[in-house]
Amino acid sequence: MPRVCTVCVHPEREAIDAALVSGTAYTEIARTHEVGREAVRRHANRHLSAALAALRAPTQAGSRAPLSDRIETLIARCEVMFTAAASEGRTAQALAVVKELRACLELAGRASGELRDQPAVVVNLQTSPEWLQVRAVILTALMAYPEARAAVSGRLLELESGQ
Repeated sequence: MPRVCTVCVHPEREAIDAALVSGTAYTEIARTHEVGREAVRRHANRHLSAALAALRAPTQAGSRAPLSDRIETLIARCEVMFTAAASEGRTAQALAVVKELRACLELAGRASGELRDQPAVVVNLQTSPEWLQVRAVILTALMAYPEARAAVSGRLLELESGQ
């Protein structure tokens, strides 16, 4: 009777597969998930899906590649992982990959300048040349009406002081 793969039936199999794909050492995976190192090695060689196994290939030129290329590589890997997870019916894993893909796309957008984190624009109308001109026109027009000019001037001062 053939032996059952302890990793395949492990409750944290998806996390183990993700660790394998990310290149985590077999010893580290075994210690973290309390399985044997050889069981992790056998699982990686025999049971890791073809799509996920393809992601284990070495990265192109590592950190020497331009940032945009590295981001595109991450996006491509996420897309492969999503396709694999979705086709195998692993909804939780597919959703986790979608979250990572969104983060990668956001990073790509910021790196390319398509997305910018801009603070809200604050306009101080009290110092704008247009407002100063309008205020001067109003107060000049009211010169012939001293009581109205005083009332309008008083209200404008209240507004400008924040009351």
